[in-house]
Amino acid sequence: MESNKEKVLEVCELSTIFHTDMGKLKAIDGVSFDVYKGEILGVVGESGCGKSVTAQSIMRLYDERRTASYEGEILFNGKNIFDYSNKEMKNIRGAKISMVFQDALSSLNPVFTVGSQIMETLMIHQKLSRKEAKERAIEMLRMVGIPAPEKRFNQCPHELSGGMRQRAMIAIALACKPELLIADEPTTALDVTIQAQIMDLIVDLNEKLNMGVVLITHDLAVVAEMCSRVIVMYLGQIVEEANVKDIFSNPKHPYTLGLIKSIPKIDGDRSERLFMIEGMVPLLNQIPTGCRFSTRCPLVTEKCKSEMPELRSISETQKVRCWAVE
Repeated sequence: MESNKEKVLEVCELSTIFHTDMGKLKAIDGVSFDVYKGEILGVVGESGCGKSVTAQSIMRLYDERRTASYEGEILFNGKNIFDYSNKEMKNIRGAKISMVFQDALSSLNPVFTVGSQIMETLMIHQKLSRKEAKERAIEMLRMVGIPAPEKRFNQCPHELSGGMRQRAMIAIALACKPELLIADEPTTALDVTIQAQIMDLIVDLNEKLNMGVVLITHDLAVVAEMCSRVIVMYLGQIVEEANVKDIFSNPKHPYTLGLIKSIPKIDGDRSERLFMIEGMVPLLNQIPTGCRFSTRCPLVTEKCKSEMPELRSISETQKVRCWAVE
């Protein structure tokens, strides 16, 4: 799709299996996609579709708890992340691949100042002295648009507003100029004006640093404005992948169509009920046979209930997993 650009990440048939009291549950099942330098890739879908699990699998965040195992490959600059030792992976996290989480207050350490948390990243990964790390940390706070960065440097997370905490999280994530940034709903719980500022900041830094960005979000308006390509996930699988123009002008999968029709319209008829996709995302121990969307799909046939469709290319820029499209 982007053959003229350099790949920073290749996810190949990734599966993530959780080991629970109910047995093994496959949360991610055969997911494959690429991320290119300088692009923003959107990942959308309802809660429970596997977006965050995919992101945390790329970072191998389940290693510490030993609650999950992986199958497939994740190639970062050509080398499989699953081949790295735990120590090597720690050197990559925060330095080469960084992540911004949904909730900055629970992600930042409440007992340390914001400045010391940025300094720690720089001293570990870039071997800077305390003086150099402090100067760079203040520079990072300034770069992400925090006013009076010298003052904020010495404050703890609870002394900052929600928007400032999120900016501080981005400052920590970008301190070492990573090649890949994973932003997992980075504007959740922020007001609309702050959301816009945070998103503008990510776009600006993406262009300046030429890094790949994986943006996980529920907000299709953000995807339309920021992303060049989009992946639509449902129940641990990719059901559609396309460039952003095709996703909105020519969605093929019934689930993608449902998500787009669910967006409220300002000029819509107020007497009409808002569109909603019937039913809910099934639990991992209740995955239906055949197409995973078959229990909620308006186009369902007997074939959908018994046979799993493959993710197929229908054009140079679009892939879809659906029997009805054929």
